[in-house]
Amino acid sequence: MSGKLCIINGSLILPGKIERGKTLFINDGKISSVGKAPVKGCEILDAKGLFVSPGFIDIHVHGLFADRAGDLDSSDLKEMCGRLAEHGVTGFLATTVSLPPRMLLKTVRTVNNFINDNPRTNLLGIHLEGPFVNPQVSGAQNRKYICPFSLSGMEDVFSEGKGVIKAMTFAPEVKNGMRLLKELTARGIKPFIGHSTAGYKEIEIAAAKGATHVTHLFNAMPAFHHREPGLIGAALTIDNMTADIIADGIHIDPATVKLAVEAKGAGKVILISDGIGDGGRAFMLGGLKVRVKGKEARLENGKLAGSVIGLNDAVRNMMKFAGVSLTEAVGMASLNPARVLGIEKKKGSLEAGKDADIVIFDKELKIKHTIIKGKTWN
Repeated sequence: MSGKLCIINGSLILPGKIERGKTLFINDGKISSVGKAPVKGCEILDAKGLFVSPGFIDIHVHGLFADRAGDLDSSDLKEMCGRLAEHGVTGFLATTVSLPPRMLLKTVRTVNNFINDNPRTNLLGIHLEGPFVNPQVSGAQNRKYICPFSLSGMEDVFSEGKGVIKAMTFAPEVKNGMRLLKELTARGIKPFIGHSTAGYKEIEIAAAKGATHVTHLFNAMPAFHHREPGLIGAALTIDNMTADIIADGIHIDPATVKLAVEAKGAGKVILISDGIGDGGRAFMLGGLKVRVKGKEARLENGKLAGSVIGLNDAVRNMMKFAGVSLTEAVGMASLNPARVLGIEKKKGSLEAGKDADIVIFDKELKIKHTIIKGKTWN
């Protein structure tokens, strides 16, 4: 679909409320207005009583990047975009793992070319997870590739990735960590703290310099201690910090998910999939063997290695785990991540002037339609 489109007979999930009996008007890939009745010359999409929601934004998903980040082509990226659209994802950051700069450079070039060739894609850019993290909490990151930051080693990656690298997960306490933070903020790359053993005071300093988001809270960081609250304590108590969560019921106990939401508030929690696959098979993750079995993905040593859920599953789980409303859970997968990326004026909610990134689903969060910039994906 393109041009003028009217979505009728849906329950519109608007900021803080659900509106029934209203029409969503789309024109040339943008939401033009929310009104009463369709207009002449407008293609009609009947939502048939289903929920009409802002599209989901996944800021941390590995997908096909899990096993061959440095060897992807445009057909691989197209497949990844389609798989995520099936889960209602209208925007995502293709997320790498710790790899040598030469492989990251190749990845950046491939993604950059793909986005330029596909202006209506749901691929928004890249999230570099590592390699400048703490090997003590490497999680499923290959320690072989974890190293201190060197600007000379990353200059080409940053240069080629200008405007494409949207975020980077790093550890501020490791050698040259704060130098890296300065480089990221100067280049407009959002600095995410993760795979880190930094103490509370170190996090306070980093947050004051722009590192105000935490990657997969509770995972790949020391457990909370009452005399050294660390990264978990900082994420939960520093007001301007946000945190993302893998709400699969495996990475974090549901009660812990509820604790995080009650401590931070629904507006500062972001849902991510950290997705790496959806089938029972073995593959390599940054040189480490991973096996997906049922609802779990683990390394050979038993460590968790990402999830196999979609972001729509995370929205459904969040309502169950934390007792939040549908509008709050949807916000955690749409407007909240848009704010983290600084694109909330363009995406994240059903408001006039924003991109027509829309998902239509039933009460079980099963996706019926995914619309990306006004065009229905199929």
